[in-house]
Amino acid sequence: MSNKFVLVVFLCFTINLFANGHVIRHDNINDLFISPINFDLKDTKLGDNITYYSYHIHVYFLQKNENQTNEATLLRNRFLNEFNVDDCNDDCGTWCPRICHWELNMDPIGPHPIGSWGIYLPLEQFTQAVSFISMYHGNLTVLVHPNSGRPKIDHLLNGFWIKTPVPLDGDQLSDSEPIPPHRI
Repeated sequence: MSNKFVLVVFLCFTINLFANGHVIRHDNINDLFISPINFDLKDTKLGDNITYYSYHIHVYFLQKNENQTNEATLLRNRFLNEFNVDDCNDDCGTWCPRICHWELNMDPIGPHPIGSWGIYLPLEQFTQAVSFISMYHGNLTVLVHPNSGRPKIDHLLNGFWIKTPVPLDGDQLSDSEPIPPHRI
């Protein structure tokens, strides 16, 4: 039963990627944004060979809403227990060779405009972790994005949302960062 569910979730995400044009679209990258904000994605062309080294999961909640804060905290605790997740301790930044979590952010931080908590996710645990989050997110919005060394593109173009997207502050994201030493 579990394997069938994972397969169905994987197929749904794959179909969603094709339906939204993230896989087969060949037009100008600026045309992919529905937002009137114009992002400066230097030297980026569709068809570039991009490697995903890992993923991040960001779970969003209205930090002044007691119900959403409680729901976010419960989901976080359930996820941490289910996957035996340790604190990242700020040792990892964007790149980390193991699953780990960041503390609950009760204020906007970086590109994230509302409360959030996050998980660093190695490729090997992607299917299980995203399946879990997609089943139990409840009323919370979730962003799952790859880490390719291009944070702006990873968050704003190549991520996918569970529920309603949250407008991220693209000015807080860099165009590139160094490749992780454990993946070279």
